[in-house]
Amino acid sequence: MATVFIIILTISQLISFYLIFILNSKMSKFKDLESRQDKMMEEMENAISVYLLEIKEENDRFIHELTKIKTSQQKSVLNLQAGTVPDPIGKEPVEDDLQKNVVNLDAILPTIPKAIAKNAYIQQKKNMAKEQENMPDVIANEKKGHKLNDEMLQRDVSLKDKVLALHQEGKSIEEIAKITQKGKTEIELLLKFQA
Repeated sequence: MATVFIIILTISQLISFYLIFILNSKMSKFKDLESRQDKMMEEMENAISVYLLEIKEENDRFIHELTKIKTSQQKSVLNLQAGTVPDPIGKEPVEDDLQKNVVNLDAILPTIPKAIAKNAYIQQKKNMAKEQENMPDVIANEKKGHKLNDEMLQRDVSLKDKVLALHQEGKSIEEIAKITQKGKTEIELLLKFQA
């Protein structure tokens, strides 16, 4: 009797050690997963902070360029105003020509960013036009009103009914996808949610 008891005790100890080993390995997997997630979170935070710093630098550079443009425009206005004031009699014509050249350069410099901005706006309009051309009919229908939304819901309901009917007939998921012209995974999900 004592030997049976010792054998049962030994077997139970081996089983408990095995279970402890399995639990320990699962815990270490969870710890590894948690550490990987922490690393990924850190990497994402670093990437976002770098991105935000780049945006901030771009904004600062843009503001700096705008202030340069403003100051150059103010200088050109001041130079133009100074050029309209009658010149003293003793001035030489060479200095007058130099002042005109300076005024012309200051007047030309601010137009360069305007041209760049104009090109950017034109490009943006082209991109928006392309996006509007590529918009699906569903978005256009949403703009028309709730009536079309109801029709779309009825089409979805009829699609569900059609898929369920085809499934009850014994058709495979691939056949149903071909008949309804929908994706295989879409049909699978629809059937799973209806089951």
